Amino acid sequence: MSGATGLRAAYSRLPEDVRHCLRPLNFVDEAASFLPSGVGDRIAALTSRARRLRLAGRARYAVRRLDGIAAGSAVPLAVRLVADEPSSRWWTRTLFAEPPHETRHGTLFARDVAADAAAGGADAGVDLAVWQLSWPIRQGRVAGDVVPSWTPLWLATDRALDDIVRGERSGRAARKNDVRRVLKLGLVPRVTTEPQAVERFRRELYEPYVRTRFGDDVVVLTRHAFRQARRNGCLLLLERDGEPRAGALLERKGEAFCVRAFGAVVEDGQAAIEACYYHAIALAVERRVARIELGTARPVLTDGVLRYKRKWGARLGSPTTLDRFLVRHRNGAPLRAALTASPLVVERGGGRLAALAAAQGVDATEQLARIDVPGLDEIVLLLEPAAAAPPAAPWSPVRGVAASGG
Repeated sequence: MSGATGLRAAYSRLPEDVRHCLRPLNFVDEAASFLPSGVGDRIAALTSRARRLRLAGRARYAVRRLDGIAAGSAVPLAVRLVADEPSSRWWTRTLFAEPPHETRHGTLFARDVAADAAAGGADAGVDLAVWQLSWPIRQGRVAGDVVPSWTPLWLATDRALDDIVRGERSGRAARKNDVRRVLKLGLVPRVTTEPQAVERFRRELYEPYVRTRFGDDVVVLTRHAFRQARRNGCLLLLERDGEPRAGALLERKGEAFCVRAFGAVVEDGQAAIEACYYHAIALAVERRVARIELGTARPVLTDGVLRYKRKWGARLGSPTTLDRFLVRHRNGAPLRAALTASPLVVERGGGRLAALAAAQGVDATEQLARIDVPGLDEIVLLLEPAAAAPPAAPWSPVRGVAASGG
């Protein structure tokens, strides 16, 4: 007993970074960060899955029925939701105009979720049913659409910066206004790989910004993730009078820059983050990087983060998230109201994406122009009974699905 106590005391005296690396999967991640990005990424993906396997047998999800008013409407909406707490908060805020009435019906082990979805009648009496599928749990033969928890967006940077700003006609005026605001800020870019600068950025700019910006939904990158990204990338700092005001951590992955984190002095607001986008894109162009991956956004085509990345001309990429959601729905007025306010990105297999959307109470042409994004293979537009065929969208083919009633 005294020997074990001595070992624990010796372990507690070790530096935090050493203790971190003594855990086998952490050690593998740390070693992988020294390897070329393609090899290191594959190893990191394997360790992420190994961690999920350890949790798969213990994770439990609450089974909820939510009754409230659909977002952007006055229409009652009923939802059955089987998911972890962070995901449940996100779905609730996405689908409802205000906090709904919640009724709990016990819990399910994560491994039993697909079987629950396959059971007949699990989604009876609701407009939408949502089940969280965390890897290694798969949809299998269970009917329904699959929504990724996050969607990546990327921008081609194999052209001049002026050409990117000019870009598509849609959003051109907004991009030019952003550039004028950025230049007016007078922030001076500086690129560094100094460990002290990266750590200061994490503590003083990144963490305060993301905690303020995203609140309960925040997912904070660890100090170890920052250190590992720095080895294959750099930190872009935007300074005024020699003091950092904003920045972006960029990791090189083959022919791409990947934005791992944005941060800014909270008081500087969105203008500083706009400057981060502009200068990160400019750096990718300057260094002749073929594309820049602008991070991820929630799978909702009206999401503010997604729309801002889209303003720069970004395209949707193939999701690689370990969490997905199986959704089944009933095409009625409540669901159409919810999907008008929050159209969803769904996966079609083979890297193909579609939108599940509606245009209830709004002009369909304007709705399609607002939500269409390059990278979608199709927009599925839920229609009222006997509705006319939907209009065309700017990029994606549109398929109308009329309700049989309601």
